[in-house]
Amino acid sequence: MKQIWLVPLDGSDIALRSIAWIIDNAPALKDVPQIHLINVQPSLPRDISRFVNADTLRDFHRDTGMAALTTAYEMLTAAGLNPERHVLIGEAAPTLCEFATRQGCTQILIGTRGHSGIAGTLLGSVAMRVAHLSSVPVLLVR
Repeated sequence: MKQIWLVPLDGSDIALRSIAWIIDNAPALKDVPQIHLINVQPSLPRDISRFVNADTLRDFHRDTGMAALTTAYEMLTAAGLNPERHVLIGEAAPTLCEFATRQGCTQILIGTRGHSGIAGTLLGSVAMRVAHLSSVPVLLVR
């Protein structure tokens, strides 16, 4: 079965932990997985469209999202992997889970800060929400 991995990224060093994990473990894999790099941009308030046109907003989301994916894309390409890049708009965790299901992903790899106990409960995280909502297996990379 072809492995299809979804790797959410927000441009942070913590998010890049999943990329380092992939590069470190790729030589041991029998088949190279198809990798989808994804950035989810938060929706902007609706009334902003009174001041900024739709094309400008779309360009803003695309450019900001692609910038967040650049380092990961370059790291994976340098390692001989050929990821696809996607920028979506919405609430991060549900948007990621919907994309994973729609694309037939076999795993979601997501970097996490590693908060546990009360800090993790109070702070919450996109990673924890994805793990909770996803019907696809989630690998949390610390």
